[in-house]
Amino acid sequence: MPAVAAAVAGQCEVLMDGGIRSGLDVVKAMSMGARACLVGRPWAYAVAARGQRGVEHILRIIQSEMMVTLGLTGVNDVRDLDRTVVLEE
Repeated sequence: MPAVAAAVAGQCEVLMDGGIRSGLDVVKAMSMGARACLVGRPWAYAVAARGQRGVEHILRIIQSEMMVTLGLTGVNDVRDLDRTVVLEE
């Protein structure tokens, strides 16, 4: 993700599609340069299980996980995320 974000250098939006399963995944992707994340698989499972109510539920869960993750990093807004909140291996 960081290489892609650096390569486009703000000339287009970078979206993360694939591998997003939780709010933590969203925060990590956005910290590494994604502008937004697509949550296709969690959405598909939720709609198959409970329809619209399932999708609403999974989106609340992801939002809650994001809020906890942001709180643990000390960042108040996803627009303020940067690579300093991610431990690179």
